[in-house]
Amino acid sequence: MQQPDLAPGPTDVNRKGVLIVLIALALAAASAGGAAGMFIARGEQGLMLLSLFCVPLIVLMAYGFYRRTIVPYFRRLEDANLELHLKQEELLDMKDDLFIKFLGIYDVNYAANSPRLFPDRLNDVADITARAMEADVCLVFLYDKKKDELVLAATNGFRGQAVGKTRIPLGQGIEGWVGRRLEPVMLKDFSKDQRFREFPELTLSEYTSVYCLPLYVYSNGALVGAIEVLYSKAKNFSDEEINFFTTLAGIISTTVQNEDLQTELRKMNMELEQWVAEKIEELRSSEERYRTLVEHAAESIFVLAENGDVLFANEQAVQFTGLGKYDLVHKNLFEILVMPGAAQQLLAEAVQNRQTVRQGDLRKADGSVVPVEVSVVELTLMGKRFIQSVVRDRSSAVRLEKLVEEQKRELATLRKPIKD
Repeated sequence: MQQPDLAPGPTDVNRKGVLIVLIALALAAASAGGAAGMFIARGEQGLMLLSLFCVPLIVLMAYGFYRRTIVPYFRRLEDANLELHLKQEELLDMKDDLFIKFLGIYDVNYAANSPRLFPDRLNDVADITARAMEADVCLVFLYDKKKDELVLAATNGFRGQAVGKTRIPLGQGIEGWVGRRLEPVMLKDFSKDQRFREFPELTLSEYTSVYCLPLYVYSNGALVGAIEVLYSKAKNFSDEEINFFTTLAGIISTTVQNEDLQTELRKMNMELEQWVAEKIEELRSSEERYRTLVEHAAESIFVLAENGDVLFANEQAVQFTGLGKYDLVHKNLFEILVMPGAAQQLLAEAVQNRQTVRQGDLRKADGSVVPVEVSVVELTLMGKRFIQSVVRDRSSAVRLEKLVEEQKRELATLRKPIKD
């Protein structure tokens, strides 16, 4: 915005001088004319001539007073107004520059966090930074922690073929020194600096000045890379440019760290999903094997809830009880088992992961009662807890036990001495 020139120029001063002389001349002429008329009326010719002589004398005195007092004052006022005008222009320039820098920070922040792919976002950041810093080249390096190297990740269009290929070991070159020491470097002529190194695919000797900053997250002490701007002409960096570039480096550091965390999180999620899928497949396979084994088992097997409700029964259990599968899965196991006082104890021991065996009777669908042996144990299927109960028919064992008892009694009878 152009401000009006408030400082008085030489023409203004001369005009004021002429005006003062004319006013003094008019006043002197009026006073002298009045005095001369009075003296003529009295006949005092000498005093009349003296009054007329005073007219140019008063004008000369007024002009001399003007030159000695008023003109220097106007000169000082002119210098002060000129200085004020220059300060105003300087403040306006600073205001415009700060506004441009603010827009640059906004653009960098928007580009860094846009939904575009990360490499494209970095290229946008490099381009905006170069324009905001009025630099010829902007380079963004990312830190490869495994190899302890800085890898060129983005440029503002400068030597795009070097992206991903130029690798700078930490401690070598200006960029490696910045990454190792975590300190900024500002050089008016970096080609004369002993730290400067040329790297393949990245020839920088044609440039003169450099400003390089580490991309460093202070909250957790993590180095994520480095960023630098280069100029073909020698340049001194102002405080505003230093503050601006430091702010940009902070924004980019946070963005790069967030991208690394998101990449790591995506990797962990993929690994977790793969692990869950594998475990689900293993559980499904295990359940299928369990079903196959149970269905073809020679014993009656029941899968129970913790209160004893039947959730599953194999084919042998159906044949043994004489009840259909639909009827079995709508019963509690202890509705068909006759085990007075032992049912709750069996379930409690199974829940405590203790395998328990009890004997009792099973009431079939036709009303007959068969002696059985019941074992219970905790079972986990698809991540859920159940109780497995195996019921074995003890009819043959009971018959053998009775036969053994009868034989024992017969032997005892035969061993008794015969009385005369």
